[in-house]
Amino acid sequence: MYLASLTDSQNHCVRIKEILSDPLDSHLSLMVMPYLRPCNDPDFSTVGDVIDFVSQTLEGLVFMHKHRVAHRYDILELRAQLAHEVDRDIAMMNIMMDASSLYPAGHHPVRRGYAPDGLYPAAALPRGSRSITYYYVDFGLSSMFSEGEPVNVVGRVGRDKQAPELSSTVPYDPFKIDIFALGNLYFKEFEQKYNNMHFLVPLIENMRKADPQARLSAAELLQQWQGLRADIKESLYRWRLGPKSEPPLERVLNDTVAVAWEGIHHLKKFVR
Repeated sequence: MYLASLTDSQNHCVRIKEILSDPLDSHLSLMVMPYLRPCNDPDFSTVGDVIDFVSQTLEGLVFMHKHRVAHRYDILELRAQLAHEVDRDIAMMNIMMDASSLYPAGHHPVRRGYAPDGLYPAAALPRGSRSITYYYVDFGLSSMFSEGEPVNVVGRVGRDKQAPELSSTVPYDPFKIDIFALGNLYFKEFEQKYNNMHFLVPLIENMRKADPQARLSAAELLQQWQGLRADIKESLYRWRLGPKSEPPLERVLNDTVAVAWEGIHHLKKFVR
């Protein structure tokens, strides 16, 4: 609620439109939030899609950490959840998007690949030049620290359990865990899966360092990313995401089509 109420261009925390009293239980309230889709549905299709996703999620992380909120849980909340292995961490499942620009006529909220009536398929428009906003969700076990308060938590619960410092007994910095988790997301979902992700490697390396203290802060990482992004050629934004698992012949054919589309794009600009 606190983060959702703040107006900031870097705020990528899910909005809360209204809070209603529960008509059946006066001790409960109902939160009204925007309708969002999973951030990878439909799939990312171009390098530019990935670049925009990285920019927005890094901005959102800077915003959260600036307000001393870690998406990771703290020990008091963890104790209440140990009996039920609850996942709360920065991961694809906890990042969603406002994809209304991809479906101008709308889509069914449950059968997401269908029109609002749920009867006919609805194809998404390319993300490309359309405005997509990504949001962090699922703050049920996040932690907010006061200025000067020690930022130490314990626990191994979370979607991403690969951070080396995770421990049920030795305190660690949840802000550094956020950084590792987001870097690991970039690594597993993009760098390992697709070709032409070389521009992400320096950023990922700084985010996934084994020593938490060696990881840059969110603000420093965003500054690094802005420098890396400035060096990316415009033509690469429109390049298709070619899976590393793609057979060689299929890759050649798909890359040929991509080159042809890039040529058409430049021809249109010249004609204009």
